[in-house]
Parts: sequence; C-alpha cells; structure tokens
Amino acid sequence: MILSTCNRVELYGVSSDNATAQNLAEFLAEFHGLEEKHFVHTLFFHSGEEVAKHLCATSSGLRSLVIGEAQIQGQVRNAFEIAQQAGTVGPVLHRLFQHALTAGKRVRHETALGQGAASVSQAGVELARQRLGDLKGRSVLLVGGGEVSELAAQNLLANGADRLTIVNRTLARGRELAERYGAEALAFEDLPMALAHADIVISSTAAPVPVIYRQHILDAMHAKQRARHDGEPPPSMLLIDLAVPRDIAGDVGQLHGVHLCTVDDLQEVVRATLDQRSALTAMAESIAQSEVDAFMGWVRSQEAVPTLTSLREYAESLRSSELDRALRRLNSLSPEQRNVVEALSRSIVNKLLHSPTRRLRDAAAQGDGQRYAAMLSDLFNLEHAAVGERS
Repeated sequence: MILSTCNRVELYGVSSDNATAQNLAEFLAEFHGLEEKHFVHTLFFHSGEEVAKHLCATSSGLRSLVIGEAQIQGQVRNAFEIAQQAGTVGPVLHRLFQHALTAGKRVRHETALGQGAASVSQAGVELARQRLGDLKGRSVLLVGGGEVSELAAQNLLANGADRLTIVNRTLARGRELAERYGAEALAFEDLPMALAHADIVISSTAAPVPVIYRQHILDAMHAKQRARHDGEPPPSMLLIDLAVPRDIAGDVGQLHGVHLCTVDDLQEVVRATLDQRSALTAMAESIAQSEVDAFMGWVRSQEAVPTLTSLREYAESLRSSELDRALRRLNSLSPEQRNVVEALSRSIVNKLLHSPTRRLRDAAAQGDGQRYAAMLSDLFNLEHAAVGERS
C-alpha cells in the first residue's frame, strides 16, 4: 500500500521472503526514474511493531506538521481503498489499516486534539468568524488555487460561508476547486471586479511579488461606496494574506475601513492552539498505542493457526471415518436421518475443539503461543497424525 501526502510518501508491505528496505528504495527509484543517491538520505525504515506504531500515530494526526490535523486520516483511508481496489491488500495489511483508522477515529472522538485553529488557513477563517460573526451571506474571495486555499474553502463552508469565489491564474484549476466546493471561478484578470464584491479576501498564491496593491483596494472600496444604500453601514473589507512572500501590499492596511492580517498576525492564534494540543498528545498517543497492542495481539495469534489447522484436520479425519463406519451399520436410515447423524458428529467435534482453540489463540495473543501449540501438538500427537494422513 502506498500512502502519499503533501510532504511525504510511505510504502507499507508484508514480506514472506525477508525483503529488505533496499527493495523498497529500488522500487521508488525505478518508479520515479531517479537514482537512489538523490533521495536515499530522506528515507527512514520501520519493521515489525514499529510499523504499526508509526501508522496508528500517523492516522491519529500525531506525525503531521500540525499536530492533530484531520486531513491525514482521509488520506490514509483513500490510500487503503485504492490498494484494496488494486488487489494488493492481504489479511495483515487489512487488519493493520483497520486498527490505524480506528485509532484516528477514536482520537478525534475521545480527545479535543483536532479542535481549534491549528493551521494558518484555519486561523484565518477563525479570525474572520470572530470579527464578522456569522459568515452566512458574506461574500468571500479566495485568491489562489493551492492546498492552502482548498483548506480555507473547507473551513469556510464548515463555518457557514455560502458565497465563495475563487480567482486563480490557471482558470482550469480554479474551476476544479469551485466545482468541488460550490463556488464561482473567475479568471485572474477579473480580480479587480471580484475584489469590489468581496467582504472577505483570503489570498495564498505562490507569486514572488504582491498580486493585490493599494490601488486595487481603493477601487474596490469606491465601488462598494457607490453601491451602498442609505442607512447601510460604511463599507469594510477584511483581507487575510496567507502567502509567503506576501500577496497583499503592506500599505493596503492603512486604508480606511480595511483590515489586513498576515501570516505573522495569525501565528499567535496557531501557537496558542498548538500549546493547548500538546497537553492532549499523551492521551492521543495512549489511544494509538492501544490499537497497536490490539493489532500485535492479532499478529501473535496467527502463530496458532498452523497448529489449529492441523488439529481441525485431524479431528475432521476421525469424525469422517467414524461417521462412515456408523452409517454402514445403519444402512436403513433415510436421507433426513443421515443428515441428523452427520450434524450430530460435526457438533460434537466443534464443541470439543472450541475450548482448546480459544485457549491457544488467547495464549498466542499474549506471546505464549509457541509453548501452548507445542503442548497441544504433543497431546494430540499431531505430527504423527499428519504423517499417517500423508501415508
């Protein structure tokens, strides 16, 4: 299974032939057409229980750049579903990712780790909500079509905003985002017109120089004043610049009725939230570890499978031969009566095997499976029985 996020790629696999980390590095090199020397210094490797620890922590938001962010769990789920569709998920990976997704879900439901503004995009939307109250009916302009704008769109909708416009240099990308979030997409040359209709502007392009200047906002405010009806409050505009370097010229904030916030202004909001979240990480880590323990218990329980399979096959062999012998002596039975006798034999075997099966699985889950398996094999002479069946 391949998990790809905005800042890393992770490969998860189960090997029965002692495949090494080198095999995974070679796969990445071949797939991307790169020499290993170009990226080998960025790689890290886990095996065994450490894989489960890392994945459960990742799904819980404990390995994200912003601790507690919720997007990673969706990315883990999507990667899992894609791998399932491709037919590359076996029983071990299936069980592992079920526990990892459960860990993420429990952390979000049982702790407050994901609450508050922990990214600048969340902080920007939170600031808009604090200053303007209900965002419903407010006209919001997003300048830029990258990940920050997409996160802002998600947070805006979650906070009641319903009038979104997206302006992006690549109109196709802007339309793609607009379609996804029920917004309107405009070409970049329409930026002045879009500014004139906006109550809130959130800008996050990758431009090396500002894209919004003092004259843009002056023209927009004049247009707002002309459209103002008697009795309405004076026009105002909240500008939130999430770009580094800045998208909005610094002197824009000096205009009357205009409030400009930059990333620096929002960092305090983010920092306060992260300080609060750090106190919750221990609880989240405990939840993630409980899912790791449950998964590793299941892994250890698989040690019992060969012995239990042998025991079941031995019991079935005895049941079948004794049933045939009995039915030959009872040749006058009707088909219904024969079915009753056969069901009886199966029921007796299942009840007899239930307790040793459960005890062996429990012992294996606690790490004592080999000792119990050896005892069971010796008590039932399973090795001799298997040889007898083959002969």
